[in-house]
Amino acid sequence: MSRGGNQTTGDRGGGVQVLRMPEELDLATADGTVEQGYAAIARHTRLVLLDLTGTSFCDARGLSVFTRIANRSEATGCRCGLIAPQPPVARVLRISGLDARIPVFATIGDALAHLGPCTPQPPSHP
Repeated sequence: MSRGGNQTTGDRGGGVQVLRMPEELDLATADGTVEQGYAAIARHTRLVLLDLTGTSFCDARGLSVFTRIANRSEATGCRCGLIAPQPPVARVLRISGLDARIPVFATIGDALAHLGPCTPQPPSHP
């Protein structure tokens, strides 16, 4: 089975980075995936979306990837969301309760509509 790599699929403008997750998210791919997530956040990203459309397997190391990226996101004022987990991955997220910690969306559009990139609010004048 192919172990497909992860890659940033691009800046969607407004500080949004979409990171495509590998086909299998486990011990072999976890550390590299976390580094990719950290690199995306370091680019002054306001929203990082982890695209799970091609991910068919996720074990405990994979869950730690999501947690570590979400924690780094929060620490830097960035938001994080998961996109379109396949049924086996969605089940692991549900069983672990991680889907309550990190928002899960069916599409990138849904995520953008609900999370949108953080934008500074103009100061209000009395």
